[in-house]
Amino acid sequence: MKLERISLNQLGSMIVLFLIGSSSLFLLASDAAKDAWIAVFAGMLCGLVLLCGVNLALFRLMPGKDLIEIIFELLGKPIGYVICLSYVLFFCYESIRNVREFGDLMIMYLLPQTPLAALMLIICLLAVYTVFHGLDVFFRMAEAILPIVIGIYIILFTLIAGSGLLHLEYLTPIFDDGFQTVWRATFPELISFPFGELILFLMFWKYAAKHGKMTSLAVKCYLFSGCFITITNIFIYAGLGNLAGTVAIPLMQLTNLIEFSQFLERIDPFVALLLFTGVFFKLTAYYFGAVLALSKFIKLPSKYIIMIVGAVIYFGSFMFRNYLEQVWFGFQYNVKYHFPLFQIVVPVLLLMLAIIRRRRNEKVFAE
Repeated sequence: MKLERISLNQLGSMIVLFLIGSSSLFLLASDAAKDAWIAVFAGMLCGLVLLCGVNLALFRLMPGKDLIEIIFELLGKPIGYVICLSYVLFFCYESIRNVREFGDLMIMYLLPQTPLAALMLIICLLAVYTVFHGLDVFFRMAEAILPIVIGIYIILFTLIAGSGLLHLEYLTPIFDDGFQTVWRATFPELISFPFGELILFLMFWKYAAKHGKMTSLAVKCYLFSGCFITITNIFIYAGLGNLAGTVAIPLMQLTNLIEFSQFLERIDPFVALLLFTGVFFKLTAYYFGAVLALSKFIKLPSKYIIMIVGAVIYFGSFMFRNYLEQVWFGFQYNVKYHFPLFQIVVPVLLLMLAIIRRRRNEKVFAE
């Protein structure tokens, strides 16, 4: 696997595609009902604190190192091996969830007669092919595809608004159930998914061509993605109301209602394209993260590591019996307990150790 420098435009495009992923197709924070968009916006602000105050701060304190190298340098090998292996499994598990989500939803909406194993194998093989070609190729793909994805979303939003499907009264009154309901939907659910997922980019930032400008770029792309997801949530709830929390892909359900003079209708394949693109980039990004992390402490040729991780992702995607079980497990355990451990707890501890180490070094140097 080749590793080359990636430009700031490529990095920014990947951040946007990764954060948007498939999350903009669903109603996030559905427990907050009509205040879901407020919960998403609040989650974005909390995630911004995590991004600037922890992830980017940690990278600035340990420049030129990725997450695995930071862990080994701060914690040493005995503990470092355990934590790094845990991150490999975490990245694999995130990729597994995206593979399974893609397979289940494609069967539910577009290809009901296609075997689940075949659908998941196809997207896994595409991810393997991409990883073999290197990180720079993957990030160039993001730069090329992002305008197309944003363009499709803009067209869909324009058609939804032009069809008279939006009912802004569905969004009022705000805070009808109090702010506590919004906060419960925000923390830790929305920090875990999608805003806390940028912990993965600690594996990629070291390959950016210009570290000095990377911080402002990351923040701008993060804010754009967060506002975009918030707007999408507004469209979904204003179009479907309470129904938005009961369907598998609310945006697809909403686009099915679009009709212009009995001419333009059934444009849900475009939503399926967005689903495929979002899932592919997210699962492949986590795939890359797992491969890069595993290569730090297992001395094998990269092609073997790629195949090992790919096999774990593919066969691991069968661990859930169905889509509902995956969703239930994710919201009951992953976003509340498992993901915050890797996205918040460990990075905060690493940041504290990095600050302590730097102060000790400064004190020794001063003496």
